[in-house]
Amino acid sequence: MVREVCLNQDPLFVAFILLAVVVGAQKWSVEFQNARIMRYLPTPVWCYIPPTLLTTLGILPSKSVVYDGITNFVLPACLILLLMTTDVEGLKKVSRPALTAMACATSSILIGAIWVFLLFQSSLGTEGWKVISTLTASWIGGTVNMLAVKQATELSDQTFTPLFLSDITVVYTWMTFLMVISSNQNKIDRWMNVTRRHMDQALVHAGPAKSTRKKMESQSLLALLAIGFGLGAACIWLGNRLPILGAGMNTFTWIIILVTTLGLWLSRTRYAKQESANASRVGYFLLYFVLAATGAKANLTALLHAPIFLAICFVWVGIHAALLLLAGRVFGIPSAMLATASQANLGGVASAPIVASTYEPKLVPVALILAILGNAVANYFGILMGQFLLRLTG
Repeated sequence: MVREVCLNQDPLFVAFILLAVVVGAQKWSVEFQNARIMRYLPTPVWCYIPPTLLTTLGILPSKSVVYDGITNFVLPACLILLLMTTDVEGLKKVSRPALTAMACATSSILIGAIWVFLLFQSSLGTEGWKVISTLTASWIGGTVNMLAVKQATELSDQTFTPLFLSDITVVYTWMTFLMVISSNQNKIDRWMNVTRRHMDQALVHAGPAKSTRKKMESQSLLALLAIGFGLGAACIWLGNRLPILGAGMNTFTWIIILVTTLGLWLSRTRYAKQESANASRVGYFLLYFVLAATGAKANLTALLHAPIFLAICFVWVGIHAALLLLAGRVFGIPSAMLATASQANLGGVASAPIVASTYEPKLVPVALILAILGNAVANYFGILMGQFLLRLTG
């Protein structure tokens, strides 16, 4: 007897739909890159929501070998390619005030993580530590770090959907607030006893942002795919042979640590510097593919849990803001630098330059470097936060 298979269960059909969503989202973002809607609903949202909607409508299955394959094999490859673009040398050119601002912003997020966990622990249930550690990675780095730590902590897809949407909502609300108050930066600086001299020190090494975009050749594409998937497979092989040290240190946690470390090591090679622009393009395409697969595993009914995550995010941002103001007053950091460092953490590479430009155009290259630094360390901080919270709960 011939077994009939529903169209939406066919792996080729599922893969084709996800690919179409990613290509469509990227084309949409290029066509409307200057539109106001793209400022508040960036490309990751257009990669995540359509598959979730298709699953809710029953067009895509909630479970498929395609999703697991993409998560297990494509995510490590995209992490390697994105992290190998880290400008380690560029960090040496960033002034001390900029690095101090970034350290304060990151520290305030880590402190806020512990506070909101203690405040909302009873409402979050058994996945509380996973939620906070995943959001920690996102708010220090970006979407790629959020996905990495989600997998490392084994956070459920039904919990991830409202968390992801709450993250986007609060981060872009905060971004809007930062841009609105930029017209009052002089008043804020006077309140913090910060003078123009502090700002000049912060800008001393800043220069014009350099564009490295060039046409990608097929040979370069194949080489990058071989590096990403080849080294990713090696990390998977090794990760599967390392010991499992409790709930917070499973096989995928080891894989993420190995991939992150290897990607950062590669960033110091001559090849990585030559292929940085191409590696970034391929890496982000793979990231959006992972995001689409993650969205397809979820259901929009999970939004019923969004209010608690929105509350967590807004309280967390409030703590972050209060600590940043305190740091600015203590260390004499200009509000422009604080805002740039804050968005470099919470918003990442895509939005940090936008916020920086509203305060001081010369801060744009600094914003890019700080955001890349956040991407480089976020996986480590997210996993460490998970370990800390897990032990805090006993």
